[in-house]
Amino acid sequence: MKKVWKIYATDLKKMTTNWAASLIIAALIILPSLYAWFNIKASWDPYGHTKGIAVAVVNLDRGTAINGKKVHAGNEVIKKLKQNKALGWRFVQEKEAARGVKTGEYYASLTIPENFSEKLASILGDKPEKPVITYTVNEKINAIAPKITGSGASAITQQISAQFVKTVSKAIFTMFNQIGIELERDLPDIENFKAWVFRLEGDIPELNRIIRTADRDITKADAVRKQAEGAMPDVLLLAKHGKTVSGDMSRFFGNTGSLLEQTDTVIKTGLEALNAAPAVSNQVSMLADKTKIAETAPKNTMILQNSKQISDAFSDLLRTAAEETGSEHLKRMAARFTALSQSFQKQKDLNGKILQQAHNGLLPEALQADLKQEAGRAGAIAGSLLENDGAAIAADLKTFVAQAGQDSAKANKLFQKLEGSLPDIQAILRDTKTGLAIGKAKLKTAETELPAAERKIRELAGKIRAFEKQGNIDRWIQLLKNDAQEESGFLKQPVSLKEEVLYPIKNYGAGMAPFYTVLSFWVGAMLLVSLLSVEHHHGGAYASWQVYFGKLLLFLTIAFFQSAITAAGDLFILHVDVQEKAWFILFGIGIGAVFTVMVYTLVSVFGNVGKALGIVLLVLQISGSGGTFPIQMEPSFFQHIHPLLPFTYGIGLMREAVGGMLMEAVITDIIYLAGFLAIALIFGTAAKKLLSRMTERFTRKGKESGLFE
Repeated sequence: MKKVWKIYATDLKKMTTNWAASLIIAALIILPSLYAWFNIKASWDPYGHTKGIAVAVVNLDRGTAINGKKVHAGNEVIKKLKQNKALGWRFVQEKEAARGVKTGEYYASLTIPENFSEKLASILGDKPEKPVITYTVNEKINAIAPKITGSGASAITQQISAQFVKTVSKAIFTMFNQIGIELERDLPDIENFKAWVFRLEGDIPELNRIIRTADRDITKADAVRKQAEGAMPDVLLLAKHGKTVSGDMSRFFGNTGSLLEQTDTVIKTGLEALNAAPAVSNQVSMLADKTKIAETAPKNTMILQNSKQISDAFSDLLRTAAEETGSEHLKRMAARFTALSQSFQKQKDLNGKILQQAHNGLLPEALQADLKQEAGRAGAIAGSLLENDGAAIAADLKTFVAQAGQDSAKANKLFQKLEGSLPDIQAILRDTKTGLAIGKAKLKTAETELPAAERKIRELAGKIRAFEKQGNIDRWIQLLKNDAQEESGFLKQPVSLKEEVLYPIKNYGAGMAPFYTVLSFWVGAMLLVSLLSVEHHHGGAYASWQVYFGKLLLFLTIAFFQSAITAAGDLFILHVDVQEKAWFILFGIGIGAVFTVMVYTLVSVFGNVGKALGIVLLVLQISGSGGTFPIQMEPSFFQHIHPLLPFTYGIGLMREAVGGMLMEAVITDIIYLAGFLAIALIFGTAAKKLLSRMTERFTRKGKESGLFE
């Protein structure tokens, strides 16, 4: 190690005692920092000076009329551009714009066409068309300018679109607001309509039943009409005969006045005859001579038969009179005559049996007893009728006959009216036939159309229910009545971006400082190996590893100052915004040392070939380290070599100091850089002796050509 330090001390002495060497070393220390500073300053805020990029603007729009009002959208665009300072807008004629873009005076041009306003207004028609702004760019002038002008053109079209959306949506929401007001006014009618639809939906089954019932009723009515038409001849005949009969009846009852005066006598005579009949039966019941019985019984049978007929006649007459007059008294009298008739029938039957036994030579005492009992019952009924009810029966019958006479007169008038009304009835039947036919046809139509109407009603009710599930109509009215200005502003920019910056970088220069600073470290190392020798030329016997480490100490000393000055200049001369300033300088010194060891090792082992390898690595790392563009945007080759490059971890470590440190990332970058350092040192120590002879021979041959130093 003493020889290593001896080599290092000798180099330091020569460097400080030789003024030319001192100047060169000073230049080597300063030059890398200048490389970094100039590049960082040049990229400090490039997008803050885009207004110097000239873009020609041509307005050919001739405008249009909307609802009689002149609209000139092209002029509005020009007005907006004059307020926009993002690019250097130049408002020129069409020919001037074409010439300027072609010659490079303008980087690009925007041309608003003649039909710009017309196509914007086409949104109000059936076939809307998009207006087209022509963007012409000269990409030959600069690589970045077309991207900037393209972004500017896109921003302008977005502004136009946003303003158009705001204007149209404001008109739409104004209309919605009016609709909401009208809906609110008509809300009671809407609610009534909804209730009517639901009620109609519920009444559909009943409506179906009514139509079916009506169809059956029409069929029955038609059958009745046919029967009525068929019966008309009989009705005509009945009316004629009824009129005749009722007239005869009226005359008959008109002539009964004198007969009614004799009713008391007739009834009394009949009741006396009925009262006498039981007495004859009583005689038969008391005969003890069979011969007498045989002679008397047949006469008794004839008297009983006549008495029964008289009783039946009285019963029928009184029952009819009771039904017509509603007299309860006549009804009771009719029942008593019926009972009397039944008693006479029973006596008649017993009398026949008694006669039969008398012919057989027997004396029917038991039958005679029954006959006597039944005769007593009949005598009691007949006696009561004769003594108590004869006059009342006569009075009721007179009333009945008088009423019948009046009814006959009424019937005669009705039959006369019926006969006069028959032509009208026939006409009504004909009209009924026509009406029933029409009604049947209408019902058939209703039956055919009702299912479709039913479906429509159910669909409408279903849609109303679905609408109500989404919110009641009051909510929709409130939505429609919202502020048009506010809503149109929302549609113009429906989403706002809230930017939250993690590890903030103040400007583009600060963002690029890690890349250019790290790049200057490698450039500084390349300058050192280009001007300083990696071999010891001051005599003495030294091993290859001693020379390797002895010269390396000089390179690391100069690299220390290069890195420290560059990093400190970033902070205090350029005022790069760095979160961790001390770490920024320390990381810079460490990275500079790693890069110097790597470049020094390449040249120490391979000679001039090592210098070429250092340049190759420099080129690869500029593109493959992700220092300017995200590595994902680079070709796949650079993405594959990205993890193998020292720049990747050097830039990453410096970025941690600039934006704020994440210790996991810091440790990872340091580990990788330490790995590159270890590999370089091991390779340099081991390979310098092995490859030195081959390298010396290769270098000597190159010098012999006279082309290389």
